[in-house]
Amino acid sequence: MKLLLYSKGLYSTWLYYSPDRLLFDCGEGASSFLGNKCFAIQRIFLSHGHTDHIAGLLSLINIRNSAMGDTSKDLTIYYPAGNRQISLLKSYVDQAQRRLKYPLTWVPLEAGEKVEVFSGQMDRSVISFPTQHGKDPSLGYNIIEERKRLKPENRELPQEELRKLAKSGETIDELYQQKLFSFGGDSTPIDPTLVEETEILCHDATFLVEEDRDIFSHATLKEAIQVAHAARVKKELLIIHISSRYKHQLEEFKQKIDDWELPFKVTLVPPGRIFRQE
Repeated sequence: MKLLLYSKGLYSTWLYYSPDRLLFDCGEGASSFLGNKCFAIQRIFLSHGHTDHIAGLLSLINIRNSAMGDTSKDLTIYYPAGNRQISLLKSYVDQAQRRLKYPLTWVPLEAGEKVEVFSGQMDRSVISFPTQHGKDPSLGYNIIEERKRLKPENRELPQEELRKLAKSGETIDELYQQKLFSFGGDSTPIDPTLVEETEILCHDATFLVEEDRDIFSHATLKEAIQVAHAARVKKELLIIHISSRYKHQLEEFKQKIDDWELPFKVTLVPPGRIFRQE
């Protein structure tokens, strides 16, 4: 998995998932950091309409139209249906960018809708799920890959017996869906069943200290970890949207987390710094 992520609470949040050329949210400065990668992006998934998550759209749309690159590639922007702020931005873009060289499509999504993003040996899709952040609708997104595994009744059989069954024409495998990555945007604690057994969970934890939260529109570090534990996250919990008030205390919090000996890795994404994961 290859991720490029920037998140600074109140300022800007965006995440580029390179295997499928997806951008989740598009905060200020996204196109400046991504450079020519802007031309690779095929789909943008917006979690909600707050400025720090959509302010970079105007620049990215313009860069793909004017900079040195393939200016003919389609771009599709998916967003929560009924989100007023994003609808206003769409209206402005439609009027201000009348000479785009490429097809730009806006697609409103409800929770539970599926978008195919890769068709091959292992198909991948993005499925939206509901989140809670502010008054307008907001969404999170799961990247899901369709895989094969042995049927339960065949998993203890020796290889020779499996070969015999396969030669006889019997289907020994079953299809299942594996969540590769889950992005919650800004939100209160996500329902663990919506991101169950995901490999990597990207969760808001604006407040590393519970007593610092004054309005219930963001999650705390403790809540994000509880969600990941209940969801049985397989590999890693990425903590994003951390308030800048904690930027000099991250090492202290990392030590506390290490002492808890959790069954998954926890990464605190430093506010205002690019985070890369290969």
